[in-house]
Amino acid sequence: MRAADAIVRALEKEGVEYIAGFQGGGLAPLWTGLRNSETIKVFAARNERLGVEIADGYARATGKVGVAMTGTGPGATNALTGIAGAYADNIPVLLLMGQVPLAQLGKEVQQEVSASIFDTLVKWRGTFTKVEDIPSIMRRAFTALRSGSPGPVVLEMPQDVLMTEVPDGSLEYEPVGPGRKAAPDPDEVARAADLLVNAKMPVLNLGGGVLSAEAWDEAKELAELLSMPVATTLVAKGVFPEDHPLSMGMGCYPRSRYASGASLHMNRKADVVLAVGNSYRLPNGTDGRPIPDGVSLIHVNADEADLNKTYQADVPILADAKLALRAILDAVKERVGPGKGGLKEEVVAEIKQAKDKHAGEWDSVFNDMSGPTNGYRVVNELAKIIDPDKTIALHDAGGSRGYMSPFWTATRPRSYVGMGGMAAMGWSLGAAIGAKLGRPDDLVVHLLGDASFGMVGMELETAVRMGLPILTIVVNNEGTGGGLMGMERPNGPPPAMAKLTGDWSIVAKGLGAYSERVEDPAEVGPALKRAIAATESGQAALLEVMIKPMATPDLPDDWSI
Repeated sequence: MRAADAIVRALEKEGVEYIAGFQGGGLAPLWTGLRNSETIKVFAARNERLGVEIADGYARATGKVGVAMTGTGPGATNALTGIAGAYADNIPVLLLMGQVPLAQLGKEVQQEVSASIFDTLVKWRGTFTKVEDIPSIMRRAFTALRSGSPGPVVLEMPQDVLMTEVPDGSLEYEPVGPGRKAAPDPDEVARAADLLVNAKMPVLNLGGGVLSAEAWDEAKELAELLSMPVATTLVAKGVFPEDHPLSMGMGCYPRSRYASGASLHMNRKADVVLAVGNSYRLPNGTDGRPIPDGVSLIHVNADEADLNKTYQADVPILADAKLALRAILDAVKERVGPGKGGLKEEVVAEIKQAKDKHAGEWDSVFNDMSGPTNGYRVVNELAKIIDPDKTIALHDAGGSRGYMSPFWTATRPRSYVGMGGMAAMGWSLGAAIGAKLGRPDDLVVHLLGDASFGMVGMELETAVRMGLPILTIVVNNEGTGGGLMGMERPNGPPPAMAKLTGDWSIVAKGLGAYSERVEDPAEVGPALKRAIAATESGQAALLEVMIKPMATPDLPDDWSI
């Protein structure tokens, strides 16, 4: 066997199902093993970046490791943006990077790009410099992908090393299995429990670490025991059911982007904040304002770099979110006593009152029948049609994130795939393909602008070719939203940088998708139903809706009920 075959066997034993990417330099030795694999399906994306983002979406929707591949040179540099997005949001993506022969590294041969370009954007990087090191490097890669705070891993594969012949069975591989998780310190758990049970208004904030640790049951049980209002970061949206009476939606303490009226109102009453899995990255984890005196912060995170980064916690806990929440929950139960605790009517009523008031302030926007329509109304019409328990929704960068994220009700974990740290335009298309790969029985729908689709739209052909019936909704304001709204200002972008053209429904039809363009606001709902029907028949669909540019206004800090 060749060394490349040993790598494929290791991937099989680790349960890898799909590899997306594009053939390129250094990858040829893998083809024999991959063609013969009975468990791994490899397929071409239209761009190496999108191959990584397909793996990213698969990982976010399933909790498994997503795998992508790229050749060296421009293939590797194309993949850099996708890896940066996975790194920013702590997503376990493995990138297999082909490389020129080891003997030629450093000699500036054609398409030579060192894998060191990824060094600041990965959790770990390995290079196969010796055949005998393949098992240990693969073990290190999957241990890093599954343990602690997740993140991407890049493996650099020089072509001559992959082609080396070795005796069959000499590179046997034993899978590392599930990741290794750190348990919390008992003294810190006790301090956290004391603060929580003695608090007048404790609030619970949940970040992406709760999602990756699958700690949603523990979070829900603790919230209900202490009647804690719950808010999430954008990446964690859905980890706590947003139709639950304790859900405030988004808006972590003291404030973060897309803060709901309920979070603004209830946060002002908080005296103890339990933040779990929140990295406090600006602006989706916090807007950076100081925590007021008299408010105690308990911060749980699996990454020591996130503790005391933005805020000095009163009780910092370095631990896996699930293990920490279970320990805190048990300690709280001991202090509360059997049969005690539970939802408080006054807390539930106050959250509901704030939610109702905030929603009422948007009724005129949701129901605006003037043309062209607005992105908020498109999202509102979609929400009326779909079953939230059988749908995975994804937003994109810019305006589409603002249209969808604050107002979409996510009812279960991983039903809303949020992207927060990097926000590359067009990310949602690849991610939607990956989500559909991992969750084929769900309706997968993503929302993006015409500027974003212009960057990545050819990837719709991948969905068509792979038989993945995703629903793509392009909200077309004929330009970049921020640019269109600012181009009349002296310090804004000139119109030539803001205005764009194109009929993407025609492009989508040429790529083999069901497509339709909507200009009449009254046709948004019926057109959505037709597009969803197309996906139910097995066809990828694109619905292009002409809209007016609109910003997402922030609520004032003093918003209240």
